Amino acid sequence: MLLLVALCGWVVGGEEGAHWAVSGGTGTTPASISPETMLRQYGAHRLTPQMWPALFDQLQGMSRRAGLPRPPELYYLPDPHSMNAYALGGPEHSAVTLTEGLLRGMTLGEIVGILAHEVAHISNNDGWAMALAAGLYRTTALTALMGAGQRRDGPLALLLSSAPMVGQMLHMALSRIREFDADAVALDLVDDPHAFLTALHKLEHHHNGDRRRQPAPPSDDMLRFLRSHPETWERVGTLLRRSWR
Repeated sequence: MLLLVALCGWVVGGEEGAHWAVSGGTGTTPASISPETMLRQYGAHRLTPQMWPALFDQLQGMSRRAGLPRPPELYYLPDPHSMNAYALGGPEHSAVTLTEGLLRGMTLGEIVGILAHEVAHISNNDGWAMALAAGLYRTTALTALMGAGQRRDGPLALLLSSAPMVGQMLHMALSRIREFDADAVALDLVDDPHAFLTALHKLEHHHNGDRRRQPAPPSDDMLRFLRSHPETWERVGTLLRRSWR
């Protein structure tokens, strides 16, 4: 993605344009994490160890195994109809938000499995990586748009016209790779891998109902390259193969 944005910048403005595009795409701002910010921006309320000692004991242990200097802060989002979890921040300071629907719809072991996946994202610094990738994609699209007004023919025109689509596909591919990697790390962090797999199935059922996975036609198989997350059946299959090794 960095090469793509630099190349687009060079086409538009030469060496100076390449430097401008790269500096614009790599500037990322860390997300602010505080109880006040989480409540104001996301509507999330902080959880404390006194509210759920068993869950915080598990979080403490997996954070230590993941090499985090301290466990992420936990928040819950009062949305009973949603089953989701979100990680924010990096290894030094982080938070995980769990929706009310997830907390009510899963067992402790399953919640721990979901938490392990989010802790893996934090340990891998995926928030920073995906913010950087998003910045590179936006700068690629902006630079290509700036160059669209300049009259060009041949390969350079083709490069500028296709760069935003290529950048988006690279961004989504990185997201899918990071999801698979977080699953693999989570498998090493939990004591009960089966509960993690069960949690993934519950999420799949919640988001897609009783739709069963059928063999994908070629057109649908191509669409998976346009998804930011792998499908649950892919994730479970990869985890099962890893657990058998």
